[in-house]
Amino acid sequence: MPELHALLSPSAAYRWMHCPAAPRLEQDAPDTASSYALEGTLAHAICARKLKDILHQDTAAERAEIEKLKAEYYSGEMSEYTDTYVTVVMAKYNAARRKTADARLLIETRLQFDDYVPESFGTADALVIADGCMDVVDFKYGKGVRVDATDNTQMKIYALGAYLANNFEYRIDRICMTIVQPRIDNICEYEITVDDLMEWAESELAPKAREAYNGTGEQNPGTWCQFCKVKNRCKALAARCLDTVEEYNDPKLVSKADMESRVLPMLDIIKTWLTGMEEYALQQALAGTSYNGYKVVEGRSNRKISNEAEARAILAKEGYAESEYLKPAALRGITDLEKVVGKKRFAALMADYLTKPQGKPALVPASDKRPPYSSAAGDFDGIDIN
Repeated sequence: MPELHALLSPSAAYRWMHCPAAPRLEQDAPDTASSYALEGTLAHAICARKLKDILHQDTAAERAEIEKLKAEYYSGEMSEYTDTYVTVVMAKYNAARRKTADARLLIETRLQFDDYVPESFGTADALVIADGCMDVVDFKYGKGVRVDATDNTQMKIYALGAYLANNFEYRIDRICMTIVQPRIDNICEYEITVDDLMEWAESELAPKAREAYNGTGEQNPGTWCQFCKVKNRCKALAARCLDTVEEYNDPKLVSKADMESRVLPMLDIIKTWLTGMEEYALQQALAGTSYNGYKVVEGRSNRKISNEAEARAILAKEGYAESEYLKPAALRGITDLEKVVGKKRFAALMADYLTKPQGKPALVPASDKRPPYSSAAGDFDGIDIN
């Protein structure tokens, strides 16, 4: 269930491991709960309630959380997606029980890592504790960013905490970390030995955590800045973005070498910075800050009819046919229909009528898991980027 975050929270570890200055710079920035975060909180509560129901455990806290959020954030598809998570967790638990008679399934378990990360704690969604291989399962309801379990810093910290709490009772030599992100059909696993995990904790995690906690680490902007609370005021990020255009091979034209070495690797970082700066400047202006040469104005908006029934009556009285002022009934979009029917049920009902056109080409890093775009060479014939 929701709780206060530690200064060095596992969920932000990817950021503070790369930029140890971030936590102290962020510590006074206000926390804001977006609608996406609250939707995720509800989905997590449903996951926990379903698992606890199976285990005949008390679910009062989960039911209270669900009752508080369901009116605004619940949809039919949420039940289906949380079922996917429950299926994965129970499959792992049942497999563990076949090998270890006293295997345990722990749900929403608070973990401590103080010996490696000062004053840090976190909550693991599900742990399957057994001899041999221990499972750490994390549920991700978001769909904007695909989360990979491979070498995932947050998951390794949870694995560390789970191992430290249970290694005296069980003979654990491996840990399997699983991320379940059902809205984009992402279920991925990564296994690490206890020896490798402890080596990483000693040689990489603990030193970076001490730097971050003490506020002695350097600012180091990169892709990890996306969710940083102070990205819009970070001078190191601003300098990194602005420096990108200063050292081209050709002072007048951008070359292929420039694109590969400087521009493409920085695109996402620059977008993050520009978006953050624009949002921050507007917030400050609305709060009373005056920027020379700039002003706040009302944005564009579209006219709306305030009383459709009256409008229809007036047009009918004027002699216009309904076909001239009413739209025909239209089928809702696929996403809306999936929310009503459920993703799997909708796919089954519409199996003969669903098509997926080829997507537009997008240039991404070679590490992206999608296959190469088959028509890319032909589509870009004749374009000279040298």
